Amino acid sequence: MLNNIFMISLSMSAVILILFIISPILNKRYSAKWRYFVWLILAVRLIIPFKVEFGKAPVNLPAPQNQTVVFRTEGIPFAIVENRDNISPSSADYAPVITIKELIGAIWGIGAIIFLLYHILSYILFKRKIMPYCNTVNTDILQEITADMKIKSSPKLFKCGKIASPMMIGFIRPVILLSDADYSDNELRIILKHELTHYKRCDLWYKLLLVIANSVHWFNPLIYLMARRANRDLEYSCDDAVIKNCDMNYRKTYSMAILKAMKKGETTTFSTYLGGGAENEQLY
Repeated sequence: MLNNIFMISLSMSAVILILFIISPILNKRYSAKWRYFVWLILAVRLIIPFKVEFGKAPVNLPAPQNQTVVFRTEGIPFAIVENRDNISPSSADYAPVITIKELIGAIWGIGAIIFLLYHILSYILFKRKIMPYCNTVNTDILQEITADMKIKSSPKLFKCGKIASPMMIGFIRPVILLSDADYSDNELRIILKHELTHYKRCDLWYKLLLVIANSVHWFNPLIYLMARRANRDLEYSCDDAVIKNCDMNYRKTYSMAILKAMKKGETTTFSTYLGGGAENEQLY
């Protein structure tokens, strides 16, 4: 499986690099919605650990023999041999511990686990830090927009003094968080419609998928860039969905709401928030 992961990482890196190069053309001809789905397909491919076979190769090259790292009994690396069976009986003071392939696999596995745990624990700590400062908000605007968007069960709405920008968090029971800023009814409608669009599209799960793909390929810098670009296009596609078929006045109000929401503060990878696309744009 490890060989497949490295081969997939290499082949997908070529695809990602090509997409980055031609992105100025794609951005003009295709909306963020299509880029959103392209990154989704690539993320799914990066997670699936198998390679596509195209039949028997015309030339077969012999695979290198398995190598083994040999350690002294005190635990100090001594040598690398071609095969475990080649260790002579006279080497009683030495014991084969792990093959090179197993060593690389262990390094990859530890890196993937650390990467994933870092994001999960950061998310858990973020929730624990902000939830004591959250208070329930009751507004008819939420029910109004939920009905307009044909959402059967909407997330709960809270106001939190520990965040600077509105956001949505939570996989099983998502909640929408508002900062302590004063919002007009129009601004509140924009914020709620934006976050409910994310909710309807299950974008928090999309973000989780990106993090899993990134953790599997933590050694590949292009996957980090892909994840950042995908998060940016996720927000842009949400913006496009919110302002679709709206007049210029609404678009201006929406832009002003984004500028107002673009404040640095407490956040987490597993969240959606207004202005996230513009903020990620600064990375490129």
